[in-house]
This record gives sequence, structure tokens and C-alpha cells, in this order.
Amino acid sequence: MKVAVLTGEPSGDLLAEAALAQLRTLRPDIELLGIGGEGLARVGLKSRFALSEFAVNGITEVLPHLPRLLFRIEQITRWILRENPAVVLTVDAPDLTLRIAKQLRARGYEGKLVHLVAPTVWAWKPDRAAKVAAFLDHLFCLFPFEPPYFEAEGLSAQFVGHPLAEQTANEIEKDPGSLLLLPGSRMNEVRQLVPLFRNTVERLSAEHKGLRCVVPTVETTRAFVTKTMSNWPTPVEFLFRPEDKAKAFAQSAVGLAASGTVALELAKYGVAGVITYRLADSTFRSLRRQSKLNHFSLINILADTEVMPERVQDQANAEVLAPELLMLLTDEEARNQQVALQNQALSKLTLPEGQSTATLVAEKLAELLPN
Repeated sequence: MKVAVLTGEPSGDLLAEAALAQLRTLRPDIELLGIGGEGLARVGLKSRFALSEFAVNGITEVLPHLPRLLFRIEQITRWILRENPAVVLTVDAPDLTLRIAKQLRARGYEGKLVHLVAPTVWAWKPDRAAKVAAFLDHLFCLFPFEPPYFEAEGLSAQFVGHPLAEQTANEIEKDPGSLLLLPGSRMNEVRQLVPLFRNTVERLSAEHKGLRCVVPTVETTRAFVTKTMSNWPTPVEFLFRPEDKAKAFAQSAVGLAASGTVALELAKYGVAGVITYRLADSTFRSLRRQSKLNHFSLINILADTEVMPERVQDQANAEVLAPELLMLLTDEEARNQQVALQNQALSKLTLPEGQSTATLVAEKLAELLPN
């Protein structure tokens, strides 16, 4: 029983891994094909192409890669049509995965098209709800307020919680002498943020003697990150295994992170954080015009207030970031206050006891598969 899974970045790869590991317990007869990374490899997927080929975002940032990406999309679409799986699960990365799903339906694919992580129509481009409803069979939503946007367009949509609200942080004493650094999972964002992180750490270490940096790595950017961050004036510890990353989050008191899912990860592990991001000016202006949101960070969106400081574009500089990080590193009360607000926001994503995101997704996929 063939099941195709298409991801475009490490966070989606891990989401898919958990769900498909559960699906294998329900349907041991499945054969996986598609695009994934280290997570999906652990459940038996041999990825058609490397995940790093697709980890790019932003309008201006994508343009230099567009011919190659469009070529890959065409290759993948033709391949999936030839393989004709019973279900195609696309995961996040909508500019890649939903483009392929739409092409599959337009070219006559008759199996089930299912997407995990709803497009953020509540934030910008609300017309996308109707567009995806035209070709998807089912949509898994990570936020409880999302299904009605798509159900109104006739698409079956299901709140499945967020896996980061399920993880239990270890009770390990926090270390305010180390700084968790998370510059992103896409090459274009990492190239922007690593120099900023270095400038920030240099400024910060002058005020906070003995500072150490801890950097969990992901496959899409690992080679670049380890090369460019290894000669810093402060000690840098690189982490490669998922279990080491989880321990680092549990131990860390403070983090500096690119805007994205990682803000929820920081919140889950009780890490006080500062969120930052830089985009090409044209991309940023376009996003601002189209967005209804007052915040970029997911934890701040959930809380509808600035729980974690978020410093983007012009504010994404060492002069702004270093003092805010220094305050969190040296003021336990400030850290505790932020963590308490994080917990309040994260509770909105929690499922009833006994349920999990992976199980709900797996059960629905099993239901959609032929007997």
C-alpha cells in the first residue's frame, strides 16, 4: 500500500515522522515514498531528493533558485503520478508541497490528497482557503481556530493539536551561563542571521563573562553553521542528535532564535527567548501589506501580546538584541515572568488527555487508505 509524503523543511520532516511511525503500527503494509529528511528516514523513507534542496523561503530569496525548484516540482509531480500512491500527505512548506498537490489533482490523480499544517489564512491571503479546498481531501490544523476557515469552503478540516504542546520538558536545572542559538533551518535565513548572531554574542560576552553558546543543528544547514560558527570568540557547542537537542533545550535558560516553530519549542521547555528575523526589504514590505497580524512569533500570536521580544528587520541588530539577552541571562525574575506567559499561550494548543497529534493524523490516514 503506497503512501507518498512530501516535506520541505526539518520541522515538517519531524511532524511527518511521528505521524507515519504511528501509521505503521496501524497499517504495517504501507510502502513510503517521497521527499523527507532525517526524521522520515528513521521510519523507512528513502527520499527522492535531499531536503536541503527545498529549504528556502521569501519572494526575493527564492528567485535565484526558482528554475531549479520548478524543475524539481515537475519531476516530483510526474514521479508521484507514475507511482500512483493511495494517499499523498503533504506537510507544511505550502509553496512547494501544495503546488505539487494542486498539480497532481489537475493531472488526474484520483487518490486522497491530505495536508498537515494549515496555510495561515487567518494571517494573510484569506482567499487561499478556497483555493486549497478545490483540490485537497482533508486538512490537519495545528491551531484550534483554523478549521472553520476551511470548512466554510467545503474542505474537511481537523484540529490535531500541536506536538510541541505534548512534549514534557525534563526537570533539569537551568544554566544561565549558556545561550541557546537557533539561526533557522533554511540556508537563506541562516546566511542572514549567523553574522547577526555573532555580532550579538561578541557584544554580549563583553558584559557577561564566561558566556557559552549551544547550537542544535539541522541537516539542511548543518555544514554551513558548523563551518561559520566554529571560530567564534566564545565557546560554541554544536549538537547533532535529537536527544542532545532536547537536553540542551531542557537545560538552557535563555535562547536567541529565528522566528518560526522554534518559538513554541522554547516555550515548551521553559526557555526565555528573544526572536529575530531578517528578510529582503521587498519581501518584508510585501508581507506587511498582506498580513493582518501584530506579531511574527507564534507564541506571541497565540498570546496576542509580546511574550517574547521579537526584533525584525531594522531592529534585528546587535545593539538591540544584546541588552535584551543580557537582561534575561542575569535576571531570573524576568525569565520566570516570560516563561509563565509562555505556558499560558501554549496551553491553547493542548489536546485532551490520551490524544496526540501523531495518533490523530495516523488514524485519519488509516481511515483514508483502502482496506
